[in-house]
Amino acid sequence: MESAASGEESEAAGEGHRGPPAGPLHHPTYAEMMALDVGDSTQVYAAFLVFLDLMEGRNWKDVAYKGSKELQLVYLQGCPGEQEEVKVVVPLPVHMSLSHERIRRIMECVCNQSEQEFTLAAVDSDSTVVYYQLTNGFVVPEPPDVIEEPDSKQCKKKRKKFQR
Repeated sequence: MESAASGEESEAAGEGHRGPPAGPLHHPTYAEMMALDVGDSTQVYAAFLVFLDLMEGRNWKDVAYKGSKELQLVYLQGCPGEQEEVKVVVPLPVHMSLSHERIRRIMECVCNQSEQEFTLAAVDSDSTVVYYQLTNGFVVPEPPDVIEEPDSKQCKKKRKKFQR
């Protein structure tokens, strides 16, 4: 009985006890992002959450974070999956408003001249991330993989439905 009590006391005294796990605010990458001294802490936290999502959830390679003093934000660059092409992701808290002028300035500052597109990552307070692909101008969509025959039964049903 005495040995059990002494074991409990030694754990309580700190031997073998690690304490609570470090939260995201104590993560070294988050600290480095904060040290960039751009944007407010909510924008930096949004960038950190997107960084984790890209690295761990989406398996991007070579993800790097960069600060823009002009834009007052942290943005990310990396390669999606097995692709070699570097993509730009701009994380913003969902409550932050955007204008066309602001989007244009972001595009001018973070994109290279040949590739005028970036991904906007809207981050909600519950850590939900929604990605939007933004380009300079319109992009023609890819043709569908399956083309319906004009005389198929589904096509005829759709025509009847819309003629009513």
